[in-house]
Amino acid sequence: MIHQNLLKKHQLDPIAEKVMACLEGKVSPMLYGHLMMVVRGFDEDMQLEMAEDIVSFANEHIAHTTGVISADFTLDVCYLMIAYDHNILKKRVRSKIINRMHA
Repeated sequence: MIHQNLLKKHQLDPIAEKVMACLEGKVSPMLYGHLMMVVRGFDEDMQLEMAEDIVSFANEHIAHTTGVISADFTLDVCYLMIAYDHNILKKRVRSKIINRMHA
């Protein structure tokens, strides 16, 4: 029973998964997989909101927030990774971000 609850909790909501599928071809396959994994850590409603925000950023480079600190922090990291993937960060900023992520 506990195992089933944990599996259900860490699955991606089917609607959020369809929204995230819009990222295919917009980001690298490795980043796509990582973004899918990151969104799984939230409940179904937040997954959908985050998926919409991530896809919006990948398409328009406009950041949105949810009002939930943990989700917004996660979105900020996702936005940075997408910006890096899209090569829109200056080289100096990229190296600082990478150093902080590995610290």
